[in-house]
Amino acid sequence: MRHRAILVGLLLILGQALLLAKDEKWFELSSEHFLLFTDAGEAKGRRLLVDFENRVSAFSQVFGKVPPRQFPIEIFLFKNEPDYVETLPRTQGQEVVSIKSAYLLHGPDRLFIVAKDKSPDDIANDVGHALGHALFERYVLWRPFWLAEGAAEYVRKVGRGPDTKKVPDDEGFSAVELITIVRSQNYNDSEPGGAFRVQAYRLLRILLDERPDALKQYMQALRTESEDVPRMPIDAEAIDSRLKDYVETVVKAPPTAPAIQSIEADVARLNVHRGDVLVATGRESDAGRLYNGDSKDARVARAIVARFSRPPLEAIRLLDRVARETPDNGLAQYHFGAMQTQDKKDIQSQVVALERAVQLLPLMGRACAELARVYTLNGQAEKALPMIARALDLEPEFGDQFYAIRGDVDLALGRFDPAFRDINLASALPHTDRSSVERYLLKVSELRKKIENARRQIDERELTEIRKEVAEKAVLRDPPPPKPAPPPPPVPTGSISYQIQARAAIEVLEAIYPDYPEALRSKRAAGNIALRVDVGPDGKVKTAVIASSQVPEMDAATLTAVKKWSFKPGNRSIRLIVTYSLQ
Repeated sequence: MRHRAILVGLLLILGQALLLAKDEKWFELSSEHFLLFTDAGEAKGRRLLVDFENRVSAFSQVFGKVPPRQFPIEIFLFKNEPDYVETLPRTQGQEVVSIKSAYLLHGPDRLFIVAKDKSPDDIANDVGHALGHALFERYVLWRPFWLAEGAAEYVRKVGRGPDTKKVPDDEGFSAVELITIVRSQNYNDSEPGGAFRVQAYRLLRILLDERPDALKQYMQALRTESEDVPRMPIDAEAIDSRLKDYVETVVKAPPTAPAIQSIEADVARLNVHRGDVLVATGRESDAGRLYNGDSKDARVARAIVARFSRPPLEAIRLLDRVARETPDNGLAQYHFGAMQTQDKKDIQSQVVALERAVQLLPLMGRACAELARVYTLNGQAEKALPMIARALDLEPEFGDQFYAIRGDVDLALGRFDPAFRDINLASALPHTDRSSVERYLLKVSELRKKIENARRQIDERELTEIRKEVAEKAVLRDPPPPKPAPPPPPVPTGSISYQIQARAAIEVLEAIYPDYPEALRSKRAAGNIALRVDVGPDGKVKTAVIASSQVPEMDAATLTAVKKWSFKPGNRSIRLIVTYSLQ
């Protein structure tokens, strides 16, 4: 009996383990626009994907095929409420409360939908409006408030019973008011939109029924670059009575069977994607615990989360290393390239990484825009403009970011008017969050100062060139007078000395020197003049003749002067050498 009891206990434990394993079994399902992970059962995941794909198909029938994304929208359908709550965004100091059955989250490189185990209709009712915004933003640069709200409601209402309630006159809006009202900064799209949302949806339905071609042209205008939001070319006053009396009808889901693939989820891959959801909610530390695997994707995920959780210098070193180790991983290349740095070597490495990212992620406009940014920092601004054009074509929903980058590109190219126009356009376009408004206003002010400084420098250079040109022309017209001859060199000072050659010493009582003329000194005339002199008994010079001369110009003056010399009395014949020297 004892052994039997032990066996029964073991079987119970094993059964519980098998049941737990069954409960924790995850499936991965994929369709054209979505990637879904669920532990609520493969069938429930499939039904939700069919519902969402049908909504996309209904939306495409009226707005055109939804432009493809680089990454599908990821859906997590949780069986257990705690797992669902664990993924929801948290406000500091507030406890998370599961109010809705689904939420749409914006991650750093893709979108997520988290949902609890409810019917597809309940989930779509809570997240369909946000999904509609995500779809509509793929088409246009400009998002008029009324049309964005109407298009978002269109997705939510696919297959739902019509709202037949009439909007009270004191709560409603005229068609003129609907198309001119702009979204306020404190508008919360996750809350019920009230009469405005109802009437925006109904106005859209009226235009789809009565003016589909005009709406199509308007959508094209919203995708075109312009200085302000284009206006819908309709007679709004004429639609007022139709709007007040409009009775909603069901938006039927198209009878399609979307292709869906289903496999049992790989645990390592599942953990990485669950971590990505947590990063989208700003909970990087919790995400890091799910990135503890040894796979290449886990290593890349750990590096990417460092971008949002570690100091910039540490994060850029880690991302640089991982980008080099995984050259075939587009996200590693993109996130490394998107880091802000002024280091020249890092910028050059970012150029290489983002050029890879553009090849590996051909539908990701943000990779093209970041490549344009680092091209500009690397002194290659001429290569940046085509990248911005490609980015705008691929992901117009990020137009504000792309035009801000193009403003910097234009500034680097000396295109000041386009630069100022681009940054003003970036400021005017819709933004992903309220804080962006102030950031873009500061960006406008900063760029204006840069443009003013650059223009001032150019004006100064042009003024210098003009002055130089005027001076050159003046020289050609009125040549300047010749420069005065340089002053002559100073005349050296002269001195006169003598030597006496005689058999016996003789005393000179008076020596008379001639004038050493300046003209001779300026010509540096100098040297010795030798004379034979006879002295009489009275000490006077009886005769004097030139024996040799190195300064013939001084011969006569020297001879005249020597004849006036006087010596101590006594007959003598001497040789007198008079020396003219310069100092």
